[in-house]
Amino acid sequence: MKGAVFEGKHMIVIKEDLIKPTIEEDEVLIKTKKVAICGSDVGSYEVGGPYFPGNVLGHEFSGEVVDVGAKVKKIKVGSRVTVNPQLPCNECYYCLHDQENMCKIKNYALGTTENGAMREFLNVKAERVHLLPDNISFEHAAMVEPISVALYAVIESDFQIGQTATVIGAGPIGLFVIQVLKAAGADKIFVLEPVEFKQNKALELGANNVYKPAAWNKITRQVDNNIGTDHVYDCVGLSTTFITSLNVIKKGGKITLIGMHASSFEINNILYMTTNNITVRGVYGYNQEIFRRAINLLEQQKILVDPLITKKIKLEDVPAIFETLSKPEHDELKVIVEFD
Repeated sequence: MKGAVFEGKHMIVIKEDLIKPTIEEDEVLIKTKKVAICGSDVGSYEVGGPYFPGNVLGHEFSGEVVDVGAKVKKIKVGSRVTVNPQLPCNECYYCLHDQENMCKIKNYALGTTENGAMREFLNVKAERVHLLPDNISFEHAAMVEPISVALYAVIESDFQIGQTATVIGAGPIGLFVIQVLKAAGADKIFVLEPVEFKQNKALELGANNVYKPAAWNKITRQVDNNIGTDHVYDCVGLSTTFITSLNVIKKGGKITLIGMHASSFEINNILYMTTNNITVRGVYGYNQEIFRRAINLLEQQKILVDPLITKKIKLEDVPAIFETLSKPEHDELKVIVEFD
């Protein structure tokens, strides 16, 4: 069996001798159809972690069920599926309070701490599997995971219909956040993004105005009374974007941190945040209910996927595309690895 194995910093190997998995009585065997490459995949490729070396990549994917365990009832051979890649314990405080993304005991996931989907077949616990509606293709289903990230962020921010928002970063997560905000009834959506083709994608998918990051003050001028936006969603995760968030948020506004702040930085604006009643919140992952709601958004065609897909490749091309994606000058958003 073939698969793409993460071996460390700038090391991905296509192996042809992987063992085809067997299944336990509460598992299903899935024939992989489509796998999307995530920014966190590329980040681990660039620095050598936190993904575990030796594991198969791939946590955004879809496939067809080809075998089911004896205790699996609702999923049948031939079912078209996608999978919530998180593997929580289902026993700790957080799991029992619908916060499996905060699982205290395991916090494992396919494609990161466990073997993922960038191989011909994989075995998965049936309770992590989600059936696909007829109008969702395998290609679109591979995007349910990043849509879930965006949906969870907007829901957790307590966004209300008619409010305004700034989205920092128009990569895949930022573009999905824009679409979720639009579906949620945002009054105005502003985007800060330095790359021109991403600026155009943001406008195509629902942003009212897009500016380069240095022109952030144009946003406050576009809002009534020049007070800033109700919400800011930082989809980048740098010290500079955090400071920009403080510049464009209104007093009493809410900043939601989605992008991973990979390195520590000093915050010199605590007094400003306190005296202006600014709420700053981090969000990570999603839960099963959010994952189901993301599928519903796709089924209702409230989220567009095709504009984000910029390349389709075969498994053999994975090492080369990761090297391309690790360089800042590329023009890719979502790359799909095809298995059929």
